[in-house]
Amino acid sequence: MKKIISSVFYTALVAIAMSSCQKGEVVQDVNSLGIGSYVTLVSAGNNIIDATNLAGSKVSASVKEYGSAQEKLIVYVAKAPQTNDRTKWKKIKEYTNNGGTYNLEVTGAEIKTATGITPGPGETYILYNQIVTKDGKTYDVANTLPDLATVGQYNLKLTWNAVVVCPFVPAEATGTYTITKDNWDGSVGEQVSVVGSAGKATIEVMFPFAAPPGVNPVVVTVNPTTGASTVAKQTYGSYGAGFENFTAEGTGGFFFSCTGGFSINLTHKLPNGTNYGTYPYAIQKN
Repeated sequence: MKKIISSVFYTALVAIAMSSCQKGEVVQDVNSLGIGSYVTLVSAGNNIIDATNLAGSKVSASVKEYGSAQEKLIVYVAKAPQTNDRTKWKKIKEYTNNGGTYNLEVTGAEIKTATGITPGPGETYILYNQIVTKDGKTYDVANTLPDLATVGQYNLKLTWNAVVVCPFVPAEATGTYTITKDNWDGSVGEQVSVVGSAGKATIEVMFPFAAPPGVNPVVVTVNPTTGASTVAKQTYGSYGAGFENFTAEGTGGFFFSCTGGFSINLTHKLPNGTNYGTYPYAIQKN
């Protein structure tokens, strides 16, 4: 079993070495390529950046050397989505290899300095680990075979994420909002009132064109630390005979009180269970 595993990893490293060949090189013998180098994940740390405290919040990960002896690891960053175009990467910092394990940390302020962009809630930044070996070769996601970089058994950690959020502050959330997206009710431009409380935001009339019976406020549950939001199944109103007491429910939303924005995808159903589909909904504080 050990021989099989070793063979798999050796094949993976040779694949990295092959993918790092330069244009014009002629490969005659696989064994002449040597082996490649990468880092594997030891432990994943925080992946959240607080937009209101860029200097004091950081993402982290611990990774370990594998393959050819490494001189150092360089961390680059670019705004999502992921790209293999190195010209779009911005250098953040270097870590000298000391014992084979790198404890990586990147603050929101370092991302801002490197990119020249102030990270805002809802944004994701991709961090790129580039390996420099003692013999001067470099390895990263741009010259590693895609299948190898994403296969879980190899545990490669060539990229990692920094997701930007801001804490939910009830007083900031309270106020009048304009509906900016509503593919269900068609109420874009209408005004709604929101009242913030501990871990919650209550939208008094979520869909202004809905009518009785069943017109009720809709309560949004909000994670106080990240702004991640959900709407449990709730009745919000009706649209005439045969279409009474519609409910809405959804997950995967965000309420960023620091910017006054809330967005989520909501599924609409009748009490008998008839599903009328899932539609995006968003509001912005005036």
